[in-house]
Amino acid sequence: MCDNYSSEPINVDIFLKPCPFCGSGAYCYIIPPHKHMSYSKTGEGLQSLIPDYAGGAFVECYGCDVGYAGESPEDVAAKWNRRAE
Repeated sequence: MCDNYSSEPINVDIFLKPCPFCGSGAYCYIIPPHKHMSYSKTGEGLQSLIPDYAGGAFVECYGCDVGYAGESPEDVAAKWNRRAE
């Protein structure tokens, strides 16, 4: 079970090719595993209303906002950097 309640993105320094669609640069970040907590409307206090988030890595273009998702920075960077020969 996850004990982290923060979902703040963490930037990752990894090589990324320019966007295949617009040519702009891209950035990579991770969102760590965390819980989604909220106060109950029935007065039962703080509780998890949806499943824990397992975490993930993402690459997004600065120019056109296209992106990829993966399990790790290395995984998503490999997807982003893959080009047809």
